[in-house]
Amino acid sequence: MKKALSITTLFLFALLLQAQTPNEKFVKAMEKALSGIDTLKTAEQWLATSNNFERIAQKETKEWLPHYYVAFCQTMAFNLSQDKSMYELFAKRADDFIAKADALNPENSEIYVLKSMISGLYIRINPVVNGQKYSPIASLQLEKAKSLDPENPRVYMQEGVTLLFTPPQWGGDKVKAKATLETAAAKFEAFKPVTNIYPNWGKKTNDRFLEMANK
Repeated sequence: MKKALSITTLFLFALLLQAQTPNEKFVKAMEKALSGIDTLKTAEQWLATSNNFERIAQKETKEWLPHYYVAFCQTMAFNLSQDKSMYELFAKRADDFIAKADALNPENSEIYVLKSMISGLYIRINPVVNGQKYSPIASLQLEKAKSLDPENPRVYMQEGVTLLFTPPQWGGDKVKAKATLETAAAKFEAFKPVTNIYPNWGKKTNDRFLEMANK
């Protein structure tokens, strides 16, 4: 009886240890995919990196981060692409993958920031048709991101960028944009990602937009 209890205890301990041990293979794959992401300059480079994250997502079906980064890469490809015929595809793929990330890790500030960014992509595809629908959605998503983590600098960066590039008659405000981007800059200085594979992008982008707001 004691032997049986001992074996059961060891088995349970092993399961607990396994549950607490990070998936080293997953982490290494993510680190490799993330390496050099700050240096990407073309839509093609972002799409190649997106493919890397998608392969990880296919293997690590319970992890939200690969799906998140596919959505992020597709968003960046949209921003840099000169081929407008691809915009809808980029936005749709970003939308699909951020939905998968959200299903795996709901109530996450980083996911809601990216959701708001993706809603902005739809507005840019056709401002007249999509603006009325997606503008309030993007705002609500950003407010949700802020409520989930008021210290997330990407919330304020996205808010500032929206104020900077929205026409004044539609609510844009360069003065408010500058103040919001300055708040983002301060929060970037204090921000520390949960791990080295968690979202940690945006500081240089925020600095660039802050320069624009100061002109």
